[in-house]
Amino acid sequence: MRRLARALGLAALLCPAAAWAQYPPPYRYVPPPPPVAAPQGYLQNRFYLNFGLGYGDGAADLGPYTVSLHDWLGSTAGAGGLGFHAEGGMRMLPPLLLGLDLTGLTVSGAAQSGAGLNATLIDYDAVLTLFPLGDGPFLRAGAGLSTLASSVAAPVGYTSVTRFGTNVLAGVGWAFRLSGSAHLTLGLDWSQQFFGAPDLRDSSFWMGRVGFGWY
Repeated sequence: MRRLARALGLAALLCPAAAWAQYPPPYRYVPPPPPVAAPQGYLQNRFYLNFGLGYGDGAADLGPYTVSLHDWLGSTAGAGGLGFHAEGGMRMLPPLLLGLDLTGLTVSGAAQSGAGLNATLIDYDAVLTLFPLGDGPFLRAGAGLSTLASSVAAPVGYTSVTRFGTNVLAGVGWAFRLSGSAHLTLGLDWSQQFFGAPDLRDSSFWMGRVGFGWY
């Protein structure tokens, strides 16, 4: 009788162990790791936009000498002109943006005859913008196509012409966060255009601007 009881007790102990070995514990779901977020302080939006207006001035290289855009126009008065800027694109890396950029300058004046004169330089560029600290200060560099539409004083009246060329662009600035993704932007840009025309080899302009950006 004792032997039977011992055998039954031993079987009771071995059966759960055998069942555990035969049927492993149910699979436990392990959730995937959370996505890697941008470092604290970096801008977060995937896309960006920025628009601005400002003031600038430029010069024209005529080959033998270089003159201001107003002197090239033959204007009797005026200095500098209206700058304008628009850009948009996407974020490639947390601190690096890639986009399309339109930057331009319009100067105007009057000939001695009183006729209105003007010149509008526009750059159409692909531009990289780097925020080295994640937010705040930024650096810009790009290149692309340029147009120069002008109404220039001539011996009799004035002549209008549009020239096509290329350019390189560089700039610096600061984006001040207003709320969320909205930023007040300050920028300073410089651009060199290459036309290669007999009467206009190249030109350049600088522009300081204030704008509103969504980063």
